[in-house]
Amino acid sequence: MANLLEVSKHETGVLRVFQVTDDVALPYSMKGDCENLERAMGGTSLNPQEMQHISAGELSDADLETLLVDGYDIAPASINLSEIPHKLSSILLVRSAAFENKPATLHLTDNANLVAAFTEGKAPAPQFTPLESDAAKGVLDGPVPEVKKGRSFGDRMALTALAALVCAVAVLYTYYIGF
Repeated sequence: MANLLEVSKHETGVLRVFQVTDDVALPYSMKGDCENLERAMGGTSLNPQEMQHISAGELSDADLETLLVDGYDIAPASINLSEIPHKLSSILLVRSAAFENKPATLHLTDNANLVAAFTEGKAPAPQFTPLESDAAKGVLDGPVPEVKKGRSFGDRMALTALAALVCAVAVLYTYYIGF
């Protein structure tokens, strides 16, 4: 009896690990053909660019853990390598993006068996190294022009009061004396 697995069209950030037989893994690993894998999963269309094949015994436990942590940003605490038979059979790492934002119902068989699912973390921000060449030195260094000191708040208030006084005198002069 085949196992059913529902994939939502809104799903993102899930990495599924499938144990696959050689007749499914070899066409994908040799020429990127995932037709046998799609058939083993019940005819679901997959994007081969979002999958990675690992042959039996290709990676050690430490290498696989490094791949999952650094390559897919999986939390190290959530990785249980005893669930993943990477030393005995081929495995396929399938990201949510492989389903191309379409809902899917996977009919898993013995040819493609889900052994683990992980939540991908947020990609870390890129880290930039400072420039080490002599050409980069001194670009921002040099004489800094002096900043003209502006008037203080008290000076501005006094100037505003003087302007108001001059305006008041001008209005009174024109009212009583005229031009």
